[in-house]
Amino acid sequence: MQLKSNNISKNFYLKEIENKLKFFKKFEKGKWPLLEASDERPDPIFMIGFPRSGTTLLDTILRSHPLVEVIEEKSMVDKLIYTLNELTENNFENLKKIDVNQIKKIRKNYFKNLDTHIQNNNNSKIYIDKLPLNIINVGEIFRIFPKAKFIFSLRHPCDCVISCFMQDFELNNAMANFLNLEDSARLYDFVMRLWIQYISSFPINYHEIRYESLVENLEVTVRSLLKFLKLPWHDSLLEFYKTAKKREQIITPSYDQVIKPIYREASGRWKMYNKQIKNIYPILEPWVKKFNY
Repeated sequence: MQLKSNNISKNFYLKEIENKLKFFKKFEKGKWPLLEASDERPDPIFMIGFPRSGTTLLDTILRSHPLVEVIEEKSMVDKLIYTLNELTENNFENLKKIDVNQIKKIRKNYFKNLDTHIQNNNNSKIYIDKLPLNIINVGEIFRIFPKAKFIFSLRHPCDCVISCFMQDFELNNAMANFLNLEDSARLYDFVMRLWIQYISSFPINYHEIRYESLVENLEVTVRSLLKFLKLPWHDSLLEFYKTAKKREQIITPSYDQVIKPIYREASGRWKMYNKQIKNIYPILEPWVKKFNY
C-alpha cells in the first residue's frame, strides 16, 4: 500500500487511542452514574477485535442462524462518537455530565441508523453491529449502552499483525498503520492496552472467541457463544459457507476463506516468518503471554 492523500495520518489515529488511554487510566470506578435511559430496544450487540482476527468467519457463521442478522462495517458508532464529541466539546471529563435525556436521544439516533441497514426486521431476531475497530470506542459505547454485549474476537498477535501488514486495505487513518510491520505491531499494542483498560474500568459484558478455537472446534466454540447471546443451536451454522456463497458481496478481505468449509491454514502462519518478525516480537510477546498463546 502507498499513501494516496495528505489528509491520511496514522499518527492521528494513534493519538486518538493514546488520549483515551490517558483518560481511562486515571478513571475512577463509579465516577459515571449509570443512567437508566429505558426505551423499547435492548442494548445492542457489538462484534469487535483487531482486524484480521477472524471476525469475517465468525460473522458468516452467525448470520447462518435464522435468528441473527449481522450489520457489517457501517458507521452507526462513528455517528454516536461524533455526537458525543460535540456534546462534550471533545473533553472526556464531560462524559459524566451527560444527562438521561441526552442519552435517550443518542440511543434513538443510533437505532434509527441501525434500522436503515436491517434487511428483515423481526422482533425475534438479534442484530449484531460488526466493525472490529469499534474496540477503541468501547468506553463511549458503554456510557450510552451500559447493558450492551460485546463479542471480542481474538487471534494469535503475530498472525494478526502479519496478516494486517500483508493485506491491501483501503487506506484511512487506521489502516495507514499497516504499511510496515513495526507500525502494525505498535497499533496492536495500543489497541489491546486500551481494551484491557476498558475491561478493568467497567463491567463490560463480553464473550471472547479465539480464531484458533473456532477453526479447530467450531461447534463447541459457537455453542458457547450462542449461550452468551441466549440463542438456540441451529444446524445451519455448520454449513456457513453455503450462506457465504449466497451473499451478494462480502466487503472484508476474507471472502475466499469463508465460502468453503473451515480453513485452518491461516492458523499459526506467523511461524513461517520468524526472521521477518524478529524486530517486532518484543512488542507482541507480552500479548502472546497475556492471552496465553
